[in-house]
Amino acid sequence: MLFLLGAGFNIDATREAGPFYGNSIYVGRHQIDCSYPLVANVLKLCFGLDKTTEGKSIENLFADALQRGDNKPMETLVDRLMKADYYIAQRLATAETSNSYRKFFERFNTAQFLTFNYDSLPEIFISQRGLWYPEDGYGVPVQAERASLVKPLPDAKSSSLVVHLHGSACVFTIESRIIGNPVGGTAQLVHLEEPLYAFDPHSVSHCFPRYGRVVSMTGHTRPDERVIAPILDKSEDLKQAFIQKSYSVALPIVRQSGILVAVGYSFNPHDRTSYHRILEALAQSKEQTLFVVSPEANSVRERLSKEYPNVKIGAIEKTFGKWAVDSFRFPEISVARN
Repeated sequence: MLFLLGAGFNIDATREAGPFYGNSIYVGRHQIDCSYPLVANVLKLCFGLDKTTEGKSIENLFADALQRGDNKPMETLVDRLMKADYYIAQRLATAETSNSYRKFFERFNTAQFLTFNYDSLPEIFISQRGLWYPEDGYGVPVQAERASLVKPLPDAKSSSLVVHLHGSACVFTIESRIIGNPVGGTAQLVHLEEPLYAFDPHSVSHCFPRYGRVVSMTGHTRPDERVIAPILDKSEDLKQAFIQKSYSVALPIVRQSGILVAVGYSFNPHDRTSYHRILEALAQSKEQTLFVVSPEANSVRERLSKEYPNVKIGAIEKTFGKWAVDSFRFPEISVARN
């Protein structure tokens, strides 16, 4: 089974994890706000706005900030995602009682995942079951450093991939390196012919207990040094080497699978640059079948059917949580050709 995950996949995680509380010398016991943010939340969180100005989308705001060298909005977004992973994903993945996400990853324990999200919720679940390792689990080779007290696992290979089509907050790209002695000597900045990628779990290291930070490469990497592309027309950011390699891995998987289940992804026309190649690859497959799991699934199906007439689209008009209550059932009638 092959899944495509969007922001809506995380919505129910906040509710199912329950509240988190902390203690402060200033305010005493208080509830920690660590939810996975929706678009409206991101607008308020990153820009302090209740709504966008006319003619501006949230993607426009991120693009404008990046163009003027303002990394603060993106830093805020990355911090919130890691905070959500730190509290919510880890609690759900290690809970003694079952939840929708554990049921999902247990039910589809041989699945492959494509994601447009920047968080690490899928990796946290499947890595703790021994199905995913960062060295090969992103679909492209990534350098990772084992924790000092952890025995090496030379034959450990990922049986499930999590391919981040817009990048991950836990991976950054190294396109150049300093050769020589930069202190009191001669040093040279050398552009690498083939970029390197490093797994840096940073503040969510406890979610990946077998791994530490890549000592030889880590530092205070800025969000724009990680492979994240939260702008309206992602075509420029999609030129990044990691992104292109991720697509080169994803497209053959889509063609081979033939059945793609999109959970919580709206297929926003603004993001057509991102999903067009995926649906084109699906149209070239044998099964040519797409299931859309979303409260707006029917309207998404109607729109996509006009653009991709060769793809059979089944609509599951539910949130992820409600789909879990329905035992992750797939409606047969909805896959009839439109």
